[in-house]
Amino acid sequence: MYFRQIFLSACLTAILASIVFSLYQFYFVSPLIFAAEIYEVAEPMNTEQVEPWAPEDGIERSFFTWLANFLMSLAYSLLLACGIVYRGASSALKGLAWGIAAYLAIFMAPSLGLPPEIPGMDAADLNLRQNWWLLTVTFSAIGLGVLAFSPRYYKGAGVILLILPHLIGAPTPELHGFSHPDPNAVQALTDLWHQFVLQTSIANALLWLIIGPTTGFLCQRFIDGISPYNLQINKG
Repeated sequence: MYFRQIFLSACLTAILASIVFSLYQFYFVSPLIFAAEIYEVAEPMNTEQVEPWAPEDGIERSFFTWLANFLMSLAYSLLLACGIVYRGASSALKGLAWGIAAYLAIFMAPSLGLPPEIPGMDAADLNLRQNWWLLTVTFSAIGLGVLAFSPRYYKGAGVILLILPHLIGAPTPELHGFSHPDPNAVQALTDLWHQFVLQTSIANALLWLIIGPTTGFLCQRFIDGISPYNLQINKG
């Protein structure tokens, strides 16, 4: 029953967050991606090569975008709900604090080394980027946790964990920016990229500002009364 309440709270949060996040993407982020795709240089295709499946533009693509956003929001909300409940009584304000911390650890910290990319942008090896992203998110989350919950003499370790991935450095491509042969296209892509970074940052901030407080509020409403923490307090 306890897990069912957590899952229900996460599902309700994910529905709300994914709808708002998808709408913001549709109006402010996706147009930038579509504009950048116009400048992509087509590579010669092998006639025997089968193109991978992709959703059609329009309703199908929008649906799968929302579905991906829902699953992502569900996973984030589950993690956040477990952390909030584990630390004691829940509230929307507490959820907001956890949401801000998650935004810093999951989006802002990795973006300092690997900013969001648009089509046509040169990038380093995918495996190297994934490994550095995972390292940065893990160290940032632990570092923020140490700063927030550990005794004072451990705070320095939290700071070290926060800056360590950036001292190691994110993987970088051989050529930075865009390799398009047309200088005008490069300038247009650069402008689109700057807008994309801004809009993606806003979109992810909006996502966590919904997930955090909503998860905290629903945990307070559906879970606090049956959580071991509160049962222990009531018995005391």
